[in-house]
Amino acid sequence: MTANATSKVRQLFASAWCTAILCYGCVALADETMFDEPPLPGRSGNPIRLTTPSINRASFEPLDNSLLPPRVEPIETPPNTPSETPQLLPLATPENPKSNSWKDEPLPPLEEELWHHGGSYLYAPEGDRLGWPCEDENTHSTLLRIPEDFVDPEPFTLFTQFEGEEPIKQYSLDWFGPEAYNWEPRFVAYGGYQASAIAYKQGDTRSDGLGHQLLVDLDLRLTGTERFHVQFRPLGKDNTGGSYYRFSDPAGYIDNSTGVPQRFWFEGELHSMFSGFMDPFAVRDVHMVGGKFPFELHNQLLMNDEILGAVINKNTLFVGNTSNINIQAIYAASDVDNVADDNSRMYGTNFSVDYKKVFYEGSYLFVETPDAPDRDQHFAALSRTKFHGRLNYATRALFKFGDEAGTGSGELFVLETNYTYLMPAHPLGIEFGVAYCNVYYATDGWNSAGGGNFNRLRAAFDVNPLVAISTGSNLGDNYGASLGVQLFRHNEDESIAPEIAFQTPNGDLVYGFGLRYQRKTGKRSFFEVLGLVNLSDNESQRRDGVFVSETILF
Repeated sequence: MTANATSKVRQLFASAWCTAILCYGCVALADETMFDEPPLPGRSGNPIRLTTPSINRASFEPLDNSLLPPRVEPIETPPNTPSETPQLLPLATPENPKSNSWKDEPLPPLEEELWHHGGSYLYAPEGDRLGWPCEDENTHSTLLRIPEDFVDPEPFTLFTQFEGEEPIKQYSLDWFGPEAYNWEPRFVAYGGYQASAIAYKQGDTRSDGLGHQLLVDLDLRLTGTERFHVQFRPLGKDNTGGSYYRFSDPAGYIDNSTGVPQRFWFEGELHSMFSGFMDPFAVRDVHMVGGKFPFELHNQLLMNDEILGAVINKNTLFVGNTSNINIQAIYAASDVDNVADDNSRMYGTNFSVDYKKVFYEGSYLFVETPDAPDRDQHFAALSRTKFHGRLNYATRALFKFGDEAGTGSGELFVLETNYTYLMPAHPLGIEFGVAYCNVYYATDGWNSAGGGNFNRLRAAFDVNPLVAISTGSNLGDNYGASLGVQLFRHNEDESIAPEIAFQTPNGDLVYGFGLRYQRKTGKRSFFEVLGLVNLSDNESQRRDGVFVSETILF
């Protein structure tokens, strides 16, 4: 123990001595000292003299001269120069330091500098390309300025501007009770006209023609939560898609026009309507709608119909860790387009809830078929939707009971996924796309509760087998999948969506290929093309066609 301690002390002493010698040598190598030498005690005029050890500087030369930086070669002056001594070229020094001619040049005007180097030409009125820096007239450049003749696509409006840019107006009209909420009416009329051409064949049956459709929507808003709404389809009632002239046999004009409103309803919030009798700070969130209105459940798989009835909704319920529980009570007196009876009645309830970033939806429906005995049907459904950033997926399980005199019980199971991806390089002008894949299995007895809100013309050109199933068609045991992607170009002014699918209706294998193209053609118009081809050994399942339309919005 003593020997080890003595050895360690000696090692520490030797290390300290070597460190002192090295530090002293480094100080001695300095070219000049930072401080004066300290004087002797009591002798201010006689400072302490420190002896400097003799150091051979040659010993610090590198062993290999290639490690040194290259020497600066001297530049010799011309022979006619009086000085014969070589001079080194000064670093970062102009040849003639006294020359300031470049500072005397005038700066270009700011407008010219922005035009050639700042891109201000992109803000010029649309179509005015005079004097552009780019000489190629066909070069595509994005215009950043709205054209001078641009008109905001606003519908016809009365009482209050459509976007509410003006000051709030006070009206004497209000809801029920003392000191109730005032009305702020706003009337809006909008719609669209569509002209279309159709070439379609299924099996041995052809359907070729020219058609048109007109939609007129009238909306009277009383407050921010109450309104009356009416929709007319003068050229095509129900879900016919319009009136058209058919060239194939039997040729002739198919008139589906009507003056009866196809949709009409009133919706509002009970606390707003009865504000004169309730605490103004109370949170009720009880909404209702009554009339004939569109109603969808479970992404249109359980129901997509226009029903005549009423729905009461209670929102913002909180239980445990859940958020925003929504409960609906549903009653349809008629117009439920079920496969058993197109004028069925319906009772039911639906709920939705957010829980730990997952969205759940559950439903129960009872469909009563007055004109079809023993075909009453019960439906139960549950869906779960999960968001993972740009990847989303939903799983759905739908069940049907009853229908003893019809197809009996049935089930439908669906997995839906989609993924949004960006394209920073914009290949072919494509900015981003949404890829999707749907997989499903339906048993023999499955049919939706109501599918009368599908446009029959457009549904015929849809490759996705789930659309045909949701319209109410019974295709027996059926499983399949659809895969596609929707690509958006030029600030979403153009869209193209190729799609492939397969299904097995009644055991027959069917392959489908489809394409949907949309292009903005004006400030308030767009062009659309739908095409599909179905291949199958069963001739009745073969179909092909093209649907072309131009739609003008107003």
